[in-house]
Amino acid sequence: MPFAPSGCFTPTMEVDTRSVPANERYDFWHASVCDRFVPLLATPSTRDLQGRIRSVEVAEARVRRIAGTEHRFQRRPQDISHGDAPELLNLVFLNRGTTIVEQDGRVATLRAGDFVFYDSSRPFDFRTRGDFDYTILLLPRDLLGQSERVLRSCTVRPRSSAHGVAGMTRRLLSSLVTPGRPVLGPTHARAIQDTLVDTVAPLLPSMEPTASAETLLLLARAHIQRNLADPDLSPGSVAAACEISVSYLHRLFDDQPSTVAAYIREERLRVAAQMLVSPLHRNASIATIGSACGIVDAAHFSRMIRRRFGVPPRELRRGLPADQP
Repeated sequence: MPFAPSGCFTPTMEVDTRSVPANERYDFWHASVCDRFVPLLATPSTRDLQGRIRSVEVAEARVRRIAGTEHRFQRRPQDISHGDAPELLNLVFLNRGTTIVEQDGRVATLRAGDFVFYDSSRPFDFRTRGDFDYTILLLPRDLLGQSERVLRSCTVRPRSSAHGVAGMTRRLLSSLVTPGRPVLGPTHARAIQDTLVDTVAPLLPSMEPTASAETLLLLARAHIQRNLADPDLSPGSVAAACEISVSYLHRLFDDQPSTVAAYIREERLRVAAQMLVSPLHRNASIATIGSACGIVDAAHFSRMIRRRFGVPPRELRRGLPADQP
């Protein structure tokens, strides 16, 4: 692939797996992804692999629009040691589908309209559920003028791009990878890059909580109560919703009777027990009740109920002891 002059705003370049024979498609796609992002392992979930990439270079920044069938993208330690490990902070907007993202000990589930930061100089893992469509900004970290501590702590903290600066940034990035964009000179490219930096900086989450510990604890508990049905509810997702670090969330629960994970588990079981004995749910199957409480594996749900209440769900349904919640 020919390189554009340094600092120029180059037109979009297309990659489409439909342009190559089926038996060459995977090698073509894998090489294209690594070339336009970083060395990584791209694993499609189906033999009917389809993928498209549109790319644009804006001075030192890069913008990508990538879409395809279900995939897993893993940046492993060996990929970093074999590659150049660029110091890039990446901002990804999810346009379609659902994706589970993991980096720096944090795990989050992205849905259409969400955005998240991740760092390509460290391992990461993206697992899509079905087809996906991302718009991604690859931005040199030194342009943001933030410390390593701040940049490391801002990864995998999903938020919505429905409004405000996030929505404006998403629309700007999408416009940059629109086909037919002309070549611009270095001066215009640098101005656009400066605009990108100015719009991205406010999206970096503050790691210093402004609310009191008591307020944040109440917010965390309220988020857990509202999202018990989400099987991906975890300390990481709770911390992200409260815009605090996972370690700070654990500190909030230090003086509480249980850890964050234990609190989530106990609340799920408490609500499940209430549903099992409630006349309103007598026609619901045990598996349905488990799923409604975020426990989608019916056998695991039965074991958890037996361990907590001493009887399996069917017996619990016949009558809950008076001294139990």
